[in-house]
Amino acid sequence: MKIVWFYFLIFFIFYTSYGIQNNGHLARLFEYQNRMNQRRSKGTSLQPKICFEFVGCFADSPQRLSFKRLPEHPKTIQTKFVLYTRANRAKNKEPEMLYYDDNSSSMINSLFNSSKALKVIIHGFKGSGKDIGVVTAANLLLDLEDINVIILDWTRGAGTTYQIAVANTELVGRQLAVVLLGAINLGTKVKDIHVIGFSLGAHVAGCASEVLKTKKLLIGRITGLDPASPFFRRHVLRERSQKLDSSDANLVDVIHTDGAEDFTEGFGLLKPIGHIDFFPNGGVQQPGCNDIKNSIVYSHFHEDILDRSIACSHARAWDLFVESLQSQFGECKFIAWPCTQRDTSFEQGTCFPPENLKFSQEMGYAADGGPLGIFYLPTRAEYPFCGDPLRASVVVAKSVLKTLGWLFIKIQHKNESIVFNILCNLKNRFNKPSMFYNIAAAKFNSITAETTSIEALVWYQPTTREQEEASTQRSRQEVLVIDKLSIEDRKENRWEFCSNNFSINLDGKSVKFEKYVDG
Repeated sequence: MKIVWFYFLIFFIFYTSYGIQNNGHLARLFEYQNRMNQRRSKGTSLQPKICFEFVGCFADSPQRLSFKRLPEHPKTIQTKFVLYTRANRAKNKEPEMLYYDDNSSSMINSLFNSSKALKVIIHGFKGSGKDIGVVTAANLLLDLEDINVIILDWTRGAGTTYQIAVANTELVGRQLAVVLLGAINLGTKVKDIHVIGFSLGAHVAGCASEVLKTKKLLIGRITGLDPASPFFRRHVLRERSQKLDSSDANLVDVIHTDGAEDFTEGFGLLKPIGHIDFFPNGGVQQPGCNDIKNSIVYSHFHEDILDRSIACSHARAWDLFVESLQSQFGECKFIAWPCTQRDTSFEQGTCFPPENLKFSQEMGYAADGGPLGIFYLPTRAEYPFCGDPLRASVVVAKSVLKTLGWLFIKIQHKNESIVFNILCNLKNRFNKPSMFYNIAAAKFNSITAETTSIEALVWYQPTTREQEEASTQRSRQEVLVIDKLSIEDRKENRWEFCSNNFSINLDGKSVKFEKYVDG
């Protein structure tokens, strides 16, 4: 089925990219391809390319990849570089415009200070440099550091069809490289350059780095916020030099929020690509999001309405990074930890180390101060997303028949709800207790060592397939019998509800967790 979806998606992209609207167009296209094949068979070299001043040439794709596109003209994309500084804010002046094609004269005549560090923010597909989140991030960075902040605004280049926006990333990346080279020539240290790119913007950063690497210059840091997946999963679609990877900076840290094994799902890359890769909530659908099934295919049919209803989990990477800036002024931090078995152990809830783990890492802005590797953490379903990690567990009674379903624990505490979704896989039952886990985040400091009890609602829902397969025992399959429920934090506090052979079904029951005191 995945292969069918793949060829359908490729055909659709090919179809929409070239605007084939009737059989006449299609016939002319095949006629053109036949001519090209004939010329190739005669040994004629065909590598069409397009060249622009300052950014060089771009080769057309091979015939076998005819759905790939050349970038649009720079005059069509109209890339803008907007400079924010503390000096501007102090004088109540508007941000200044910098240009990549003026031999740095606009930078020289601006308030750009080459003795200070430089951070660049790049929006993604359908985004804008004027988006409130982008401007907020720029101002938060200035609150934290006296630096230069440039917002790369490629609204027109990112606001077209996705295929063309992908093609534009390389050109925009080269434009950024020209600006960065100008800053370096004026005295900015390469190690002090930090580029932050969301979605396609992450790959723009990678393309900019490729230009600098040809001059033996390596950017200090690139932060990729859920780097875009469509066209970027395989090198056959986008070469390594045309996308972000760990070779593009001294430190590449990545936040993955919308990855998926199935290429028709997930706008972001699930595979680790940096020196530090964060996978909040496992790096897939985020709490509080109800992403559309087959979102990649759906978005190609509805590119004019791509919003958070389709890409909620994808946009969460940006939200988390912005909050990591805000959190520098508060107590709650996005602390993540490594898992030996990676996503499997985190998803199953078995990876939940104590808080004093020395290999922990802070996700987002402060990630450059910790160890390298792959890290996991839970976040809340709503803002503020930063919270206290909790793990819920269930001990299933010996009497339970073979079943597969979800146990839901909804905590009601201090006017907030926390929902744990525990997968209870008892398909291979051997008449012994089984323990299952799930990890979620509570509002910061809402559940502490001083909390004596926690109220919750619990219910059990077998999977649809299990219900269908066990129609003769449906009444029993719809009930989960447990002996104990537990909630624990990473500070070794634990709350328990104990009741042997306590039955739970879809209707739900109220329970109270009591603080566990050893001895």
